Amino acid sequence: MNHELVGKNELLTHFYVFLRTRDKTAMRCRLNAGERLEVGFGPSEEVEEGGGDLQCRDADVLLERIRFLGDRVDALMNVHHASILVIDPRSGKIIDGNNESVVRYAGSRERLLSMSVGEINTLSRSEISARMKQAVSNRHHFEFKHRLITGVVQDVDVYSGPIMFDGRQALISFIHDATRRKATERKLHLLATTDPLTKCFNHRHFLSIFRREFRLARRRQGALGFAMVDLDHFKRINDTFGHLVGDRLLRKIADTLRKRLAGLGGLGRLGGEEFGIVLSEACLGRADCVLNELRASVRAVVVPTDRGAASCTVSIGAALLSAADQNELSLMGRADRALYNAKAAGRDRVSIF
Repeated sequence: MNHELVGKNELLTHFYVFLRTRDKTAMRCRLNAGERLEVGFGPSEEVEEGGGDLQCRDADVLLERIRFLGDRVDALMNVHHASILVIDPRSGKIIDGNNESVVRYAGSRERLLSMSVGEINTLSRSEISARMKQAVSNRHHFEFKHRLITGVVQDVDVYSGPIMFDGRQALISFIHDATRRKATERKLHLLATTDPLTKCFNHRHFLSIFRREFRLARRRQGALGFAMVDLDHFKRINDTFGHLVGDRLLRKIADTLRKRLAGLGGLGRLGGEEFGIVLSEACLGRADCVLNELRASVRAVVVPTDRGAASCTVSIGAALLSAADQNELSLMGRADRALYNAKAAGRDRVSIF
């Protein structure tokens, strides 16, 4: 029997059996958390005369039951891959744990019992304390990042709730590795928000970002720019070199725009060969400078083929937030008109309304 785990159940903690023997002494059996079964003798006045043999037989049955329950607790604590920790919610000190938690966090049981939850959880001390208060009041599910013994930081699901342990209030936490789930969530999010060809934000997600930035700028009375980028005569590229080359050129141009915009704004594919750009905190001078740099960068993008180099220019129409813009559609409409103006003026240029 694994005595490390005996005592997890309150029924097994501090259990005493007093037996009357013929010389008017009592046998005391103690089964405590983290201790072996202790047997000793001492005076006893409260046990009635003549009951010793019966009580001894009852004690044998009871001790066997205790061993059985201890094995059950041991199995429950170590049957699966979840780490189980018992934590003092006042100090954050780890006061017990199963074998999996030893392997994952400490390397030895002695080391685990000398640790606090703050050495495992990457949250600040105040944040950890707040989460423990939540769990003490009611069972709770948390998503944390835990620091393993290897130094690796791992996404985990933690299910915590209050228990009585060794006569005091404690928390028991069941900890599951959430690495795969988080990776799947990130992959699904990427699929839902990203254009598969250009790796920019897709139309729906880009417009949601634009809507959020518009509302934020209006609330803070800040500056905001919106631009529409259209590749000039892109149909000729597909007709001359084929759609595979056209796709390669589109990807390279999108990659160039994304790199140039890093830290300056967001890029999304609106459809076909048209892109949208959100420029946060953009005044007229800054917007004109950034957009003309983008235009020049696109001119340098080339896809070599056996029929010659495939390249194109872009026309850009932009608009800056004004007091007259009641919603994002107004700003987008003015940018669309500016794009039409850039194309009408000969393409390969920037027009800002």
